[in-house]
Amino acid sequence: MAAERVFDTSTPGPMLDLVTVMAAIAGVGLAFQVGHFAEHALQFAVWILGDYSNICGRDTPWMSSWVTEMVRQAGTMMFPAADARRQMMMGMEVLHLIGNGIFLISLGCLYHSVRSKWVRWAFYIEGFHLYEHLMLTLTAYFVGKPIGLSTLFGGSDIIGSREFAVGYRVTWHFAMNLLPMPFAMIGLIEHMGRKARPAHETSYL
Repeated sequence: MAAERVFDTSTPGPMLDLVTVMAAIAGVGLAFQVGHFAEHALQFAVWILGDYSNICGRDTPWMSSWVTEMVRQAGTMMFPAADARRQMMMGMEVLHLIGNGIFLISLGCLYHSVRSKWVRWAFYIEGFHLYEHLMLTLTAYFVGKPIGLSTLFGGSDIIGSREFAVGYRVTWHFAMNLLPMPFAMIGLIEHMGRKARPAHETSYL
């Protein structure tokens, strides 16, 4: 009689499969984007309200106190020899580049897990948004001024007032942070609906 196989339960199980890892990264990244979008939504609301917000006027882009401090510390750490204005400018551009990179990676992982045309479109939109932030960061570093579509190629403060320049950029980035999210949510909801559907209903699809 063959000896019974003895299993050692103390050893760890198999590593997580790639799909599970991708789904986890997508979940964390999307949760991060919700917070990122909330900051832009509040910034947009404060600009719309203007002087009625009792926070700041239309000629100043609002940022929460903890984001302002994060931008200041990042700028000081990366560009210690620069003046305060350049430190804040570069800190903001670099942190926005990193934040949108995180969102793009999360959408890529979500598409790997879901394979939805809606998620693919969200990925394309955010890819364009990340490209904008790459251009803003590079031009801010090399030219001393962020140049891109969201600044009308550096001319928004020339075409209009300071209030116009701030409002245009705040609105542009609010819209670009908002736009990919419904696409991603529709793709995710459709995927969850297919998973929840009984096998006899999906066999004929």
